[in-house]
Amino acid sequence: MNGSHNSISPQLFCASRVMDTVPTVMQWIYSDLRQQKTSFLTIPQLHSLAFLQTNPSSSLAALAEYLGVTSASTSTMVDRLVQKEFVTRNEHPQLKRQVVLCLTDTGEEHLQQVRQITRDHLAYKLADLPADQLTNLINDLEELKQIFG
Repeated sequence: MNGSHNSISPQLFCASRVMDTVPTVMQWIYSDLRQQKTSFLTIPQLHSLAFLQTNPSSSLAALAEYLGVTSASTSTMVDRLVQKEFVTRNEHPQLKRQVVLCLTDTGEEHLQQVRQITRDHLAYKLADLPADQLTNLINDLEELKQIFG
C-alpha cells in the first residue's frame, strides 16, 4: 500500500474502491443500454424485466420495493410493459387485491437481446487486456459475487 491510504484498514480501502468503481461501471452499462437502437425501454423497465426473470410471479409491491419507487409508479410502468406484451399482469388466485406479474416469452427474448448486445460491447472494451489480467479480473468479480450474492 502506498502512503495515501496506509492509515486505513485494507477492508476500508477496498470498500472505497468498490464504491468508486461499481457506479462507474454501471454508468457505462446504462449508457450503452440507452444507446441501443434495438431497445425502446427505459432502464427501470429493463430492471423490471430482469427482476421478473429471476423472481417469477412476483407481486407489484415486490417489484416496487426492488425498484425503490411507489406502487403507483410501478403500476404505471407495468401497464406499459403489459401493452408491449413483455409482462403479464393477473389477479392473484387467493389474494384478490394483489396482482401477479410474469415475464412473457417476448419480454424474455427482448431482455436477452439487449443483454447480449451490452455483453458484446463490454467484451470489446475488455479486448485489449492481457490474458492474465483478464483472468484476475474474472476471479475478482467472482469473489465479489460470492461476498454479495
